Parts: sequence; C-alpha cells; structure tokens
Amino acid sequence: MIKLIATDIDGTLVKDGTLMINPEYMTVIEQLTQKGILFVVCSGRQFSSEKKLFASIKDKLLYISDGGTVVRTPNEILKTYPMSDELWKNMYQMVKEKLPSCDCFAATPDYCFAEDGGSQMFHWLRDSYGFEMKEIDDLSKLESKDIIKFTIYHPTACEEMCTPLFIPSWKEKAQLAVAGKEWVDCNALGVSKWTAISFLMEKYQLNADEICCFGDNLNDIEMLKNAGTSYAVSNARPEVIEAAKSTCAPYWESGVLEVLKSFL
Repeated sequence: MIKLIATDIDGTLVKDGTLMINPEYMTVIEQLTQKGILFVVCSGRQFSSEKKLFASIKDKLLYISDGGTVVRTPNEILKTYPMSDELWKNMYQMVKEKLPSCDCFAATPDYCFAEDGGSQMFHWLRDSYGFEMKEIDDLSKLESKDIIKFTIYHPTACEEMCTPLFIPSWKEKAQLAVAGKEWVDCNALGVSKWTAISFLMEKYQLNADEICCFGDNLNDIEMLKNAGTSYAVSNARPEVIEAAKSTCAPYWESGVLEVLKSFL
C-alpha cells in the first residue's frame, strides 16, 4: 500500500520554470491526503516557489526543496544538509574563471543569492519560478553557514558547458545533478532527493515498498530506482526512463495526474 508519494515539478508536472499547473492536481492531491497518504513536493525548486505552485493546498503537504537539501513541513524545517563554505566558494571561483558564459547562484533554505539582479537567470528565477532572490556584489564574500545548494546556469547548454572541466573536478567531492538543460545543481556529497525521502521514511516509519516517486531528469534517478513504485514521465531522458519502474504520459498530458487518480 502506498503511504507516501513524492513528485518532482519541472518537466514532470509542469513546463520548466512556470507556476501554471492543471488545477485538477489540487483536487486529487487533497483527496489523497484525506486518505492518509503523505504527499511530498520533491524538487530542485526553492520552498517559496513550491508553496506558490500548490497555493490552495500548501498547508496539507510536505516539502523537499533545493534538490533534497531541505526537508520541511508547511511551518518548520525538519532537516537541512548544508555545504561547506570552502566547497561552494571554490566551485564559484571555477565558474568565474573557467565558465564565463555561465551564471550561478548560492541558495539558503529561504533565499537565493546572485550577483546580477538584471540578468536573465535572476529574472527567470524570481519572475517565473517565484523564487525569493537577493542581489549581492560578490558571492565569494557571502558569509552564511546555511548554503545548501550551489547552482550553475546557462540558457541552453549547462550540462555541455560543465562536462569538460567542472563536473570531472567536483564529482568526487560533491553531489552533482543535471536538472534540465539550463541547470547543474551541486549539493553536499551524498545528498540527493532520495536522502531527504529516506529521512521522511525514518520519521514516519515507512519502507521503500510504501513509497511512490515521479520524475523526469537525472536528479530524480536515485529516488526512482529506490522507491518501490516509480514513474518517469514519457518526456524524461532515456536514462531516467530506464531507472523508473514504470512510465506515464508526458507532463503536458498530465500523466502524473492520471496515476494519482488510480491511488484513489
């Protein structure tokens, strides 16, 4: 019996970088929670963006944000997995020196910090994703013990830009995950969406056979492999489809919604 459902957002429920979602999701998800099923929004997005997308039912959900680095109820943080200053600041220096065509930001559980408030990345995160953004002159001078994610951005080819040097340099020191063609997310080593789901499994005394996950991209692979029930949307990358137990229709056909209805 499924007792916890966790789903990615971008490319799985909605088009990347939008707050537009089929409103029927809200009705069905609320019905699932009334049956006692825990419903977890599990995304690379910031918490504020997740809440805005699910505004009408936001108080009925659990939240895994920033690629698995923060676990929350609607009212409190249950767990964070921060990065060391040395790790993310060294990553930042490499981006500035070796990837000048890329942008980047550093995230805390509640805010994202970026250097250019007029940039394409800054506006997209704030205006389309609904992130809480703060501009800072120099990221390397940011003093915070709460950085949970460092992300690199390129409008069309982030994975390709990062593959020759950045990914080989850091793959043994951090958890790197491609999250769409625009993003490469960097977490503390060993921290993924499945790490956060595992925390919830322990908290609520659940096993993998009671978990169902949905996703579309490389940062979803671990949870799709480990959950007892999992679906990749058919628009997912081939290696993601291979990792999942099953597939469903693409996000533009509300494929996840049809599977959720079956649990009712």
